[in-house]
Order: sequence, then C-alpha cells, then structure tokens
Amino acid sequence: MYPLPRRLATVPAILCAAALTLTGCSGDGDGKSAPPSHSPAERDRGDGKSAPPAHSPVDGDRSPFNRDDINGDGYADAVVNSWYHEPKAGAGWHNSRFVVFAAPGGTKPGTAVRLTGRYFKPQPALTPFPWADDQSKQFTGDLNDDRHADVVVRNTVYHGEKLTDEQRIVWGGPDGPSGATKLPADVLPATAAGDFDGDGTLDLLTLAKPGSGYDRKPQHATVLHGPLNRDGVPRTTSTLDVGHGGWASIAHTVVGDFDGDGRDDLVTKAEYDEEDVRFEEDMPDDVLDAAFYRGTAKGLKPAGAVPGITGQGATPVAAGDFDGDGRDDILARRDGDEPVAVYGSGKGPGRDRPASGGLGLRMGSRVTVGDSNGDGRDDIAAYSLKGSPVAVLLGGKDGLSSSRTLTIDRSAIGLARPPRGYGDDFGWDLLLADLDTDGRDELLIGTTGGYKPPKGGGYWILRGTKDGPSTTDRRFVETKDFGEG
Repeated sequence: MYPLPRRLATVPAILCAAALTLTGCSGDGDGKSAPPSHSPAERDRGDGKSAPPAHSPVDGDRSPFNRDDINGDGYADAVVNSWYHEPKAGAGWHNSRFVVFAAPGGTKPGTAVRLTGRYFKPQPALTPFPWADDQSKQFTGDLNDDRHADVVVRNTVYHGEKLTDEQRIVWGGPDGPSGATKLPADVLPATAAGDFDGDGTLDLLTLAKPGSGYDRKPQHATVLHGPLNRDGVPRTTSTLDVGHGGWASIAHTVVGDFDGDGRDDLVTKAEYDEEDVRFEEDMPDDVLDAAFYRGTAKGLKPAGAVPGITGQGATPVAAGDFDGDGRDDILARRDGDEPVAVYGSGKGPGRDRPASGGLGLRMGSRVTVGDSNGDGRDDIAAYSLKGSPVAVLLGGKDGLSSSRTLTIDRSAIGLARPPRGYGDDFGWDLLLADLDTDGRDELLIGTTGGYKPPKGGGYWILRGTKDGPSTTDRRFVETKDFGEG
C-alpha cells in the first residue's frame, strides 16, 4: 500500500507530511505522501531505481503513482512552510514556503523553489510568533495524472481588513512548480489526496467546515475524483455526510489504506465544546464521534467505528505503516497528550489487535511520519512535552514501541544551551524526507533563531542511518537560504 500523506492533514497546518505525506492534516497534518506496495520490502522509496508503471484499476494490487515527486526525476521531494526573520532588533517575520528537491548525495538548498510570493500572496509580517497564527495547510499528490506531484495550498490572506480563505493547486513539472490554479470559492476546504476509488489516479478530498449544535445540518465530505484538469475541474465527484446530520462536528481526519485493499480510506473524528447543546438532547445511538469510511469503486462508504479511537477520547493525528504489514496504521493522541497506535487490518483500523499506548512520551502538536532507518516500516518524529524536545519512535514488526525511542535535543547534536531567557524553539517544525535518495529519510528539525548572539532560523538536517537519524552526520541551513527570492 502507499502509506498516506505524511505531513498533511494529519500534521500541523504549518507543515506539510507530508509529510510530507507530507500527513494530513488534520492538522494537523500537514502533507507529504509516500508510496504503496503490498510487500513492505518492495515499497517504492523514491530512489529512482524504477519508473512508475502505467496505471491500472485495482485487481488485488495497485500500481504506484506519484504522491510527492514534484519534478518527476524519480525522487520524493519535500514542501516546507516556514518563517524567518532578520537577526536584528525589530525585524519582521517572513513567510517562506518552498519545495526542497531530493538529489543523490543530498539536497542543494539553493535549488529549492520558493512558492511564497510567486504563486500566492504571503501573509503580512507577523511578530513575535507568526507560526502560531498560520492557519494554512498543504499536501502533495499528482492530481492531473501527468507524473508530476502537485502542491495543494490552503491559506488565509488579508484583503484590507478582511480575512479570506484561498485554495490553489501549484502544478508540478520537469523543472519543479509550473503554474498555479486558484480553486473556485465554492470548493470545500481541501483536506487530503488519496485514491479512494482504486482506479490508480489520485483524488482530492474536501470537507465542509463543522457547524454548531444550534444549526445542525449535514457536514459534507466531497471527493473530487481524478484526474483533475489544469482548471481544477475533476473527472466526477461523490459526496457523503460525515457529520451525521449535524450531530457530529468533524474537526480531524486521517487518510490511509487501513484495510490493505489498494484503495485509500478515511477516518474522521468529531470535536465538541464542553457545554455543547447537543449533549442536552437525545443524540441518536448511531452517531459516532470517530468513524471509518472505506474506499470503494464508487468512493467512500461508511464502515463503522474505529476501536481505540471511537469513544476513547483519542484524536487521530497521522497515518503510516508502523509494523510493515502492508496496511496503514493510525497515530492518535489521547487526553493528556499520550500517543497511541491503532493498527490496520483487513477488517479496518483497530479491529484485529488492541490499540497500543505506553509509548513513553507526551506528544506535542508537531508530528511527522517517515522511514528514517530504511527498514520499510514507518517511524514517527514528534515534539515531546517532557524531557528531550524531539523524540523519534522507530517502527518494528510489533509496530511502535517505547523500547525503540531516540531522543534528540540541542546537546545531542553538540549545541550549547542558549543563554537564560532566550531560546531558538528547537523542534518547532519537524519533517522526515529522503533528501539524499539513499532509502532512509533525513530528519529536519526547525529552529527559529532569536537567541543571542543573533542567528537566523533554519533547519538542522540529520542524515538517516540504519539506526535512525544521526546526531553526528548533520548540517544546518538557514530558512532564508532555501531557494531564491
């Protein structure tokens, strides 16, 4: 299977997953996608060793398609949404969204292509912490079936005193981004890319904003079935109400092939206020706070609850194949910031084995999914709310385990502690991406700078090894040095 968008929807809105995959974002997920294959050992790692075959409908296996190779050179690229400021008093913060191209031997930062200001307007300079106000979302996938991954960008822009949500598809091409299409205002917010009908072409999932208990109405998820043309018009669409007639306000989604049938599926999670009026009424028994929607030849279809998430106070965060069985799994966050893994099965997520907690960390909002040691199983990197700022949990035959946890802080990579009262937000942004094309993802750790002596914000790039991210084979690139502009 193709593990899903890594940085999307399921990752913070400021990232991508996806990861790469990026993940999804629900948020918080950001957006990068990564590949499928029913044999983890044969999974396409974006190393350029084989060209993607022609598309074919689902027939027990699925042909790979391009989820994250923007320029079509056979290597998965990464899309970053970051901020930087001039290292001087009173300097404003600048948005810098850019595509980082993977290349043998390692990415060349100067070849990165800036998207901000070229394909859409940046937000105005904000201070002191602009990323906290950044409600944008982005993820990648080949939506027009031209063998180049495209970038879907959803962000808020200022028109005078008015805030407006805008969505664009930045089209990939042989030299990287090659133009953009602004989606019509009536297109619902784009959430993730996935092959929900199994025809070998990526579709675009959109989701209406949730309503409230006072104006209960359907909350539609609409799939724009690919390929889309360069005007953003889909081949066809399909729509379903994931909000149970307004009884559930869906605020979180993850996308993945959780049952291993070659089609992508959807898991949704509702969010309620403590005094939500809906609890004062007779909520129907069939309303689920978290639900599984199976991908079928005709699109997404309701398929019941998600054990380990439904009714458990857990929020799905990201998707990845943590145990290498060819089915995507779900990383969720329980109340108290405890991470929990819900594993895919032929029956759907959480239905073959109990969810596993006890992963040994309190997980912050920064999460990314990738394969840092090249074993064919996905790992996670997360901002930790206790102990070391960054924790990496390596996947294994049994999935995620606290016994395979790496902790990385400033001292681990030889950096001195910043002076009292100053910090550089080490780990505020995290990405996993195979930027040197060796089959192991590098870990990018974002810092904002801002401590004395003044230093620009940027990313520590830790090379992937058989043991995970290296704390010795590393380099630092300032955000402003990625690409021109």
